[in-house]
Order: sequence, then C-alpha cells, then structure tokens
Amino acid sequence: MTAVRGPLLVAVSGPDAEGTSSLARRLATLLRERGVTVLVLPCHGCLLCRRLPVPPHVRETGEPGRDAWARRATDPERRGSWPRRVHAFLDSSGLAARIAVARLLARARAHGGQAVVLTDRGPLDELVRFGLPARSGGTAGFGRIAGGYGLTLLVENGPEALWSLGPEGAAGPSAAWWERCRGWSRRLPGIAWLDGDRAPSLVADAALERILDVMRERERAAAVPEPGATAERRHVVVSVYDGSDAPACRSGAALVADKVARRLAEDFRVTVVTAGRHGGAEDRDGIRYVRLPVGRAGPRAGRLLFLALLPLAARRIRHDLWLESFTPPFPTGLLPLTTGAPVIGIAQGRRPETRWRPHRVPSLLVERLGLRCYRHIVALNAADGSAIRRLSPRADVQVIPDGVDRHLLDEALLGSGQFILFLGRIDTWGKGLDLLLDAYDRARPPLDLLLAGSGVPSEERRLAALVAAHAPGPEPRIHWVGCAGEERKRQLLRDSAFLVMPSRHETFGLVALEGMSYGKPVLHFDLPALRWMRGNGDVAVPPFDVAAFGARMTELATDAALRRRLGHRAGIAARHYAWDEMTGRYLALAHRLLDPPAAARRPRKRGASWQTTR
Repeated sequence: MTAVRGPLLVAVSGPDAEGTSSLARRLATLLRERGVTVLVLPCHGCLLCRRLPVPPHVRETGEPGRDAWARRATDPERRGSWPRRVHAFLDSSGLAARIAVARLLARARAHGGQAVVLTDRGPLDELVRFGLPARSGGTAGFGRIAGGYGLTLLVENGPEALWSLGPEGAAGPSAAWWERCRGWSRRLPGIAWLDGDRAPSLVADAALERILDVMRERERAAAVPEPGATAERRHVVVSVYDGSDAPACRSGAALVADKVARRLAEDFRVTVVTAGRHGGAEDRDGIRYVRLPVGRAGPRAGRLLFLALLPLAARRIRHDLWLESFTPPFPTGLLPLTTGAPVIGIAQGRRPETRWRPHRVPSLLVERLGLRCYRHIVALNAADGSAIRRLSPRADVQVIPDGVDRHLLDEALLGSGQFILFLGRIDTWGKGLDLLLDAYDRARPPLDLLLAGSGVPSEERRLAALVAAHAPGPEPRIHWVGCAGEERKRQLLRDSAFLVMPSRHETFGLVALEGMSYGKPVLHFDLPALRWMRGNGDVAVPPFDVAAFGARMTELATDAALRRRLGHRAGIAARHYAWDEMTGRYLALAHRLLDPPAAARRPRKRGASWQTTR
C-alpha cells in the first residue's frame, strides 16, 4: 500500500478545555498502541494569553457575566475592534507556526510510517471565541489553518462546560455560543460531532473510530492508479423487501436500508435489491435500484417469492459484500449458502416469542438453523443481540440502533399538544391496536386519539371495524387518518401531545425515536426491545396491562407539566441517535470486512478508561 504523504492533523475541539486535553492524551495512547506515531500539541492560549492570562474585560455594573464582568464581544460597538483583531492575528500566526514545526517532527519520527498530530484546540474554537466578521483577516487566517486539518472532533457538552472557557467564553447565553459553533462547523471541512455527555471511554472509542476511518481514506486515496488505468470501486449490495413503489408509506426497514445505502455510496458502488410490482432497474442519486417483480403475489406470498429469488439475484449481480435485511415473518434468507462473498444479516424484523403465532410456523428450529449460516449479524437492540448470540455463538453480532434526523428542540412547545398519536404500520395484533382501543375506551382521557398508518387490506378492514365499535356516535373521539407522508408525519409529531406504542413485539421502535426527537413522551409496554428508552422521556407499563396503560394515558393527557419534563428528556436522548453516527457504523463494518488486513496490533486491555475533569 502506498504511504500517505505527511502526518494527519486532528483537532479535539469543544467548550470543555480540560476534557479535550484529556481526550487528546487518551487518543494518543490508543493510536500508539496501534503502531501510529503521535505528537500531541497543546494549543490552549496564544503567546499573548500565556503572558497575560487574564483577558481584557470591561467593568460595567449590570452587564451579564460572572461577578459583573463581561467580555468585549458582548458589546456590539466593540466587536471586531483593533485589539481583538490583533489578538486573533497573533493567535492564528502562532498556531500556524507551531503546527508546521509539529508536522516536521512527526514526519521525522514516523520514518515513512503513519503519523498523527493531535491538537487539543483547533481553528473552530478560535473562530467561535473571537466572534470576528466572516470577511476579516483573522477569519481568513483561521480558515487557511482549518484547511490543513484532516479531522476536527467537536465534543458537544452541556451548557455548564462553557464556564471552563473563563468569563470571556461564558458570557452570553450558551445557546448562542453553540449556534455560532454550528454555523462555523458548516463552513469548515472535516467536522465530526461527538457526544461529550456519554461515558469517557465511549467518547474515546468513538473518536478513535473517526480517526481510523480518516486514516483508511487517506491510504485509499494515496493508492492512485497509473495514468490511463481505471480502478473500479468495490460493489456492495443491500437487499430489503419493502420497495420504493410507495415511498410515503414505506416501513422502518426500508428507511434504514435507504440511509445505509446512501452512506455506503460515499466509498463503494451500491446496488439496492428490493421488491416491486414490476421488475426492472434504475439509477438514482448514484445508487442502482433493482426491483424483483413479486409485489403482485400479495404480502405473504410476495415475501416468500422475494426470498426465493434472492439467491438468483446474488448469482447474477457480482458483488464484494451483501447486506441482507431479514424479511419477516421469515427469520433469515439463507443467503450465505449461495454466495462466497461476506454477508451481513440485519435483524430488522426479529420478533422473539411471538413471531410465529399468527403464521403458525415453528419458530426456534428455523431461526436457530438460519442464523447459524451467518458470520456477521447486526441487531437493533441489546436484547435481540443477546438472543442472537445464544442462537449463533460463532457469529459476530453487533448492535447498531436505528437513527433519526436532528431537530432543533423548541423549548416553548414542550408539553403542548392537541391529541394522542399512534403512528406506524397497521397490524392489529402485532402493534397491539386492539389493546390500545380497549385502554382508551376504559380510561377516556380528555384528548382525542389519532391513528396514522397503513397496512394490508385485511388489516385495514379489521382496524376500521374496531374503530367503529369503539367510537360510535356522531362525534367520535378516535380518528384513523390513513397513511401519512413525510410532511404530514412531521406535522402530526409536532402537534401531538405524546405518542403511544402498545405493541406486542418490536424490534427497535423507530417511530418512538422520531417522536422523541420532537420532544414528545412515549407511552409503551415494558418490552425488552424497547428498554433503550428507559429513563429517556418514556413511560413504561407492565406488558399488556390494559388498565395500567389507560391510567397512564389519562395521566399524560391531563398533566402538561409532566409531558414537558418527559419531553425535554426525550429530546436530549434522541440526539444520541443521529443518522450520521449510526450509518457510520455500517460503513466502518463494511470497511473492516473488505479492506486488506492491517498490521498486527497490540491487544487492548479491557476496561481501560480515561478521566475527564469538569
């Protein structure tokens, strides 16, 4: 493999100065264990700041800030004044010079191998701290320095961490500080967000994976083919039954497959194999979509035909890696028996204990034999991951949850809402809609119940009969609005008071995560697959206890303050499940299976952690 020119420059940024320094030291230790030459460059404070540790302040009674001290940037008339511009120029010049020297030292110590220069502060921190105009000389200087960084790890902490910057950094609302930070992060290249409120060891592991991903990308970019030669990217296939014929009503498995395919397309050639009413292929957004014509056979026969045609598709489509999203009610597709390439099984529809009850198919034997054909399996929750490990001890089982798009949480709307919302596929028995209607009929909460979703015709007829039986009269309080498109779904989530999930079985509960991202509490039965929500703005009742479900429904409908507290907690928890991070785990797994084996690494001791002082 061709050596990469120059060391990789990585910044660890964030408001917690001591935390970023500790994280930089921990990352240096982990990288050295992998044979990488690392040089840590402390960058907190320029020459002027070290000589004059107390930044210039103005003392004016009544101004915001600790002990009535306020920074110059809080005064609009003094923002961008010449002392601040000179300070920024000195800071950027000193940082550029120190980075140049550190690169030379790292290159000399690496002797042609991989080298990383870690700084515990980066241009992003300085741009946010100085608050200079976008077209000033200081901004241009920090921008040029940022162009040399291969990666900036932005550790997102709570508002209390802003006080670690001193009175100058802590003045003003923390939301404004983070807003400036987000604005600059969109302009600068190579920004990777990390959740600094997680355990320190988890933050270090996530940061290490980001650095290793960038190093692998640099190695691949360095292996440039000779002029005139063409290098074909490796081919990854993603198969999922739910197709794109009805994108507005597609299931969670289809959404996850689409997000994963788009992320994999950054580094690989990607084909998505799905079901449809008509066969054919098309290219869209850099991804090739192949539809197998099984939709006319109906939902159950169509799924069976889709599994029967998958081996034929695997024989016809040349591929290096296949990601197979399992098609319920069938536990697996036995695809590894028909292809020599690695296959990753994604347990999107696993339903323990109750999977086969409505289908009258023996469960344990079929699932055990099927899962043992796979060497790599992705589960969506810890409970399913543990069960799959018991059924297939030799498999490499990883837990990768679903993701959600980031939303700005409006604190003023927390606790508000006009109705109780159920959102999901219409499956009366599996989704527990009969239990929900019974609980609502017994408790009679003051808010109307809105059901949004679609299903097969037989399930829709069954639900229509249930709604008619539980909501008689000219002014019913139970409303079924049918399938909700993306815009309609977002509107329902914003206007709802809270979500109900009365499912008898779930794999992850993507709808619950989407509701949490809007600051909505989620009422559900306490199922093992849903315990990732425990303590994160959810309300769990004993499984299938209709009376308890109705009582908690009434409590949430009448107590806006309780909804506000739970919704705030749910919105914060949803930030930990961003699509960028979750799909990045699939991308890292694909690289691990397809990239050539790296040099031998020293084993890392289990239980290692690093300390952060705040």
